[in-house]
Order: sequence, then structure tokens, then C-alpha cells
Amino acid sequence: MLITIDETLAKQVCDELHIDQTDEELATVTALLNGSQAIIDDSVELAIYPDIVDTPLYVRAIITLGQAMYYDRNLVTGQPKAVILMVDHLNAICLAKGAG
Repeated sequence: MLITIDETLAKQVCDELHIDQTDEELATVTALLNGSQAIIDDSVELAIYPDIVDTPLYVRAIITLGQAMYYDRNLVTGQPKAVILMVDHLNAICLAKGAG
């Protein structure tokens, strides 16, 4: 089941980043989380192991990329190394589970 990017998750991210939870900021964070989910989904072998979306690491990868995009909308320096590591780990899980 894909996670739902909603106000609750946006508020969690705002809390983590110590951002005021105004309507504008919540809308921005929600949009960035939706974009980061699309990127993570395209980066992970969901077809091999779709249940990966239920893991905490999947959600953390979305949040971490969304946080990076909050401060650097164009990702001028690329994806954070932590996101790359998480995607690699998620793909390893997908491949291991898919092979079983």
C-alpha cells in the first residue's frame, strides 16, 4: 500500500525541520513530499517487491529527499548521499525478496 502524503506527514516534516506550520508551508512541504515519493518510486524496484512501501526505510527515504528539496528545490548538488544509500538498500531488499 503506497503511503499517503497528507497533512499529518507534512506536519511531521515541518516539526523535524522546525518550520512554522502555516498553510503555505504545509502546502509546499506536501508538494515536495509528493515529488520525492515519485522520485523514490521510480528509483525502487516496486514491481519486484511492492510490499517495500510498507517499510519504515521507504517512508524515511521520501521524507529525507523531501527535506533536501525544501532547502534546494533544484537539487543542485544532486540527491543527498543518505537518499542514495536508502534507495540502494531498498533495491537490495526488493531484489532479495523477489528472488525468494
